Amino acid sequence: MIKVMIVDDDKLVRKGLISAMPWHDFDMEVVGEASNGEKALEFIAANAIDLLLTDLAMPVMSGIELLKIVRKQYPSIYTVVLTFHQDFEYIQEALRLGAIDYIAKVQLEKERFEEVLERIYTRIKEEQKHAPNLHDIFYDNESSHGIGSSVHEGDNQLVAAQKDLNVVKEQWSGHEWVYQDNLFTTHIHDLKQLRLPQTKLIGLLYALIDKWNLLFHPVDLATIQLPDSFESWHEVEEWLMATREMIRKAIDKPSFSQEVVDCVMKAVYIANEEMKEQITAASIAKRVNMSRSYFSQCFKEIVGINFSEHLRHKRIEKAKEYLLYTNKTILWIAENVGYMDEKYFSRTFREQTGLLPSEYRLKSVTGREMSEN
Repeated sequence: MIKVMIVDDDKLVRKGLISAMPWHDFDMEVVGEASNGEKALEFIAANAIDLLLTDLAMPVMSGIELLKIVRKQYPSIYTVVLTFHQDFEYIQEALRLGAIDYIAKVQLEKERFEEVLERIYTRIKEEQKHAPNLHDIFYDNESSHGIGSSVHEGDNQLVAAQKDLNVVKEQWSGHEWVYQDNLFTTHIHDLKQLRLPQTKLIGLLYALIDKWNLLFHPVDLATIQLPDSFESWHEVEEWLMATREMIRKAIDKPSFSQEVVDCVMKAVYIANEEMKEQITAASIAKRVNMSRSYFSQCFKEIVGINFSEHLRHKRIEKAKEYLLYTNKTILWIAENVGYMDEKYFSRTFREQTGLLPSEYRLKSVTGREMSEN
């Protein structure tokens, strides 16, 4: 029996789904419900769940936040998104976080409930049936190809024990591997030795792409994207090599030494990772061992805008993300993007977007046609 939990801030939606869906026809049983992500996590911590159906726009903790935590703490739980048809950007984010399907609420009256559940049931059973064999084939049948083939597979268990997923993610989050061949080869090897299930591997690559786009896009890089699918680990290696080559060409600046470009990339990385701190062009120049004036000149020529403008842009973009995907207070958001003064943050946000933070959040909620209790 597949144990199901439904999370939606609209009580009528929850009750309607529980009573109307033919759960037992597909070996499913609803064992819990919650009105937000925090309550859902409390229930999951105390009860066994196989399938989680969650709305995305909820108070207290959004569905996106819930999906992130479930993927990390309960990787065996399958997730499905409940959403309105306008939420395309949210659907894309949910699929990146491992959701196997989504249900458009506006279609529930038109679409047969049996078809919805049958689609979800089939996907779960196919993954359960084929995942172990496909997992081995995905990693092992390509052992004669790719850059990692020179390392003995007998080291797998040792490396897997030593390398945590978060460590590997951190390795790929910087920019050093773009230039250093040995480091790139080591990162490839370490990633392969994790032998992540394909859904987790894709989720990790999506997360890395987000970081790479933030890091390299300011330096004339086209947006990095994943292919529709990977048939083998060898294809993953080829994609990583092609992505690396694309990045190298984008950040190659003939009028500057590699050392200078490296310092600017370090500054872009710091702006992304430490924006909540009180960083300045002067402090960053010192950290990358450049004079303030030369750093400012190089940064503007390579990135296109000065460091202060770049940092402000990144802070506002992160604030938008918090406003859309969380229910944090304006003060909390201001402090977590580097503004100690809430009024100054609101004024800066309005200068950049034309709206106050509260107006931006309200407009996005209205645009998504949030349901009301």
